[in-house]
Amino acid sequence: MKCPNCDTSLRLDYRFCPTCGAKTQVRRITFRALLKDFVDRLFNLDNSVVRTFTGLLIRPEAVIDGYIKGLRKRYLNPISYLGIALTLSGIIMFIIQKFQSEAVDFTQASQSVNPEFNRKWSEFVFDYNAFFFFLYLPVLVVPAFLLLNKVRYNLAEYFVALFYAMAQVSLVTFPISLIVILGYPEAYVSYSQPLLAVTLVYVLYVLYRINGFGKWAFTWRSAVYLILVVMGFFLLIIGLMLLLLALGYFNLEDFRPQA
Repeated sequence: MKCPNCDTSLRLDYRFCPTCGAKTQVRRITFRALLKDFVDRLFNLDNSVVRTFTGLLIRPEAVIDGYIKGLRKRYLNPISYLGIALTLSGIIMFIIQKFQSEAVDFTQASQSVNPEFNRKWSEFVFDYNAFFFFLYLPVLVVPAFLLLNKVRYNLAEYFVALFYAMAQVSLVTFPISLIVILGYPEAYVSYSQPLLAVTLVYVLYVLYRINGFGKWAFTWRSAVYLILVVMGFFLLIIGLMLLLLALGYFNLEDFRPQA
């Protein structure tokens, strides 16, 4: 018997080729097989997505500390988990842009802001949604590393913790976001505004669970953490706007308040 991949001679009892690792018995391709292979590769089901998802809901410290301390096979790695979250977030952005752009009006948030600025900023956020996601991470991670690190993780390990936390919020809110954008698109702006607060609450919950601070110590540290995060977000947005102004995406007229 010959290997279907590299033509190596094989014994009849071989299930895999010792040379290239290909299966010796290859099933015919069907649409069902193609769909299963796509789903398995996209969601990496062999690495326990369900276990990671439920663990982050019930005992996030077990998932995060377990992965950092070596349980790399039990839970889905944070990069793959974040990749799933970004894929689902991209689906929401695609639906808004292609099907619900007229119903979802982000310019209604502030009537005093120049409509041209609102239009350009909304387009930029939509086009670079994943980029924004990664920009936000240091703003959340660095203050946590400095203030809420009783467990003594290094900075890279704190990024792992926040990868898991941010992805979890995105996965939990995805079904709700999908229902709102498909059934009540005009309400999406009002729905999306509190999501940052939800994210911060869950991040603090995760930090509390992995560090084991006392209530008083965690309360004052959390308050300082939130102040630093708000300042970080403010500086990040200002810096982006100045960069876009320098690159010619915005002009000074865009920043004039609406009369």
